Amino acid sequence: MSRTKPTDFARALSNYLFDFLPVKKGLSENTIKSYSDALALFLRFCESELGVKRESLEIKHLSRETVENYLDWLETEKNSSSATRNQRRIAMNTFFKYLQYENPGYVLLCQQVISIPKKVDRKQTVHHLSRATIEEILKQPDLTTRSGRRDFAILSLLYEAAARISEITDLHIGDLRFERNGAAVRLLGKGGKSRIVPLINDVAEFLHKYVDEESHYRSCNNDEPLFCNRVKTKLTRAGIAYILKKHVNEARQQSPGLVGDRVYPHIFRHSRAMHWLEAGVDLQFIKDLLGHADLTTTEVYAQINTEMKRKILEEVHPEKNNTKYPSWTDDCGLMDWLKGFVAT
Repeated sequence: MSRTKPTDFARALSNYLFDFLPVKKGLSENTIKSYSDALALFLRFCESELGVKRESLEIKHLSRETVENYLDWLETEKNSSSATRNQRRIAMNTFFKYLQYENPGYVLLCQQVISIPKKVDRKQTVHHLSRATIEEILKQPDLTTRSGRRDFAILSLLYEAAARISEITDLHIGDLRFERNGAAVRLLGKGGKSRIVPLINDVAEFLHKYVDEESHYRSCNNDEPLFCNRVKTKLTRAGIAYILKKHVNEARQQSPGLVGDRVYPHIFRHSRAMHWLEAGVDLQFIKDLLGHADLTTTEVYAQINTEMKRKILEEVHPEKNNTKYPSWTDDCGLMDWLKGFVAT
């Protein structure tokens, strides 16, 4: 029985996922999984829309139009948002950038795909919480219990460091730095890039006490997880999401009008970025604190902040209070004077 010979696309995809991304690029498991998901969806699109089975797909079957149709398919058939579409586009671009070096004969194809523009989302999709809402949520953990102190440490660090949930789960004891000139936390972000985020004194002091307490219950060497569950294993993303949801529900019961429905781990990151901006922190510094590779990614917070200010100004505009400016055409003296110029 003869076996089907692997196609050039299959070989390229295999090398890309199992060698190029993890070994040569050193990307994190989360990033590789995100790219893999995007390409898996692309294979599904090729089967359902193009009628080309994945085991038969060759590079010659691909074109810029194919990838554009795939991105449109994500929105129309998979109900993906513009942000998700753009994330999938980045994954496709990364693959085709790799492909043009591995198979120079496809340079033109690759450059055509890479040139597909990002879709501009006119809607503001970055949501954030007010300082009062953050404070109300942080009030909920019971600080008289060990688990409550752990929960407070997680939530306060999630906010103060503007951390992604994966960055919190990956924290080790040694990532906290308590030094004379101030405390800081080392976060491992996307693509394995690390950054140092300073911590305010109150949070630093609480985390120092938290680690000291934990050392009485488990090993607290530098390579041990910072946050653990009851069986002393590293908390997962689902575990932290559960902790947040629990305390958000408690806060919502305490202050129904203050805590809305849309509260999730990543909104803490957005909220901290907005609060930094409102406090006058330079956008370039916020970019570094968030670990963004490009300032344009950070500028969305400035755009939202400007829009908020515009709405506030509109609310206090005289026209909102039914106050009309006098019309210069109602000034008969001025009109006669102007007509005199015309006559001369």
